Amino acid sequence: MVEVLVIFGLVGWLLLTLLESLSRLPFFPAIVTAAVLCPILSARDYSTLRKAWKLHGISSKRAPIPPERFYWVAQKPRLRRVIVWAGVLSAVAWSNATVLPASYEASLVSIFGWMNAFAGIVTLSRVISAGTLFFKASQWFDAMSPSFVGFLRHAMYKLSDNYEYLGPKKQDPEKEEVY
Repeated sequence: MVEVLVIFGLVGWLLLTLLESLSRLPFFPAIVTAAVLCPILSARDYSTLRKAWKLHGISSKRAPIPPERFYWVAQKPRLRRVIVWAGVLSAVAWSNATVLPASYEASLVSIFGWMNAFAGIVTLSRVISAGTLFFKASQWFDAMSPSFVGFLRHAMYKLSDNYEYLGPKKQDPEKEEVY
């Protein structure tokens, strides 16, 4: 119990030290705004992406049906491209927000900094929501994907000899033949 308290104390101290060092930066208000808005926008964007990519069954606790499985083969690379492009745009927007700091001043530089910060917030929330959707959908269709998760599952299986780490059984081929 004492170890847990020490760990939480150390993590809390590191967090406070990080926040204190970040508060000295001129674009700290943009970071605070992003910390508040990104989770809200990501949650909303996740639900709209799930509907747009026809992955409604993720929210219900059922196995994927064949049309969803057929869609996923084509959608997986497209969703990866969305994550990469939004990540690149977010990195560019946040680097511009650091060069043109989004501060509390009412100057032209600050206004452009806030515009870059909002572009960074929107694109970062898209990266978070698309990444979450990609991870959940990959796990929904195949418990061993993405490959990093499969590697970890194999390692846990080898350490414990527990078949549950290898994920559920393969799909029944008779269900696939209907379509």
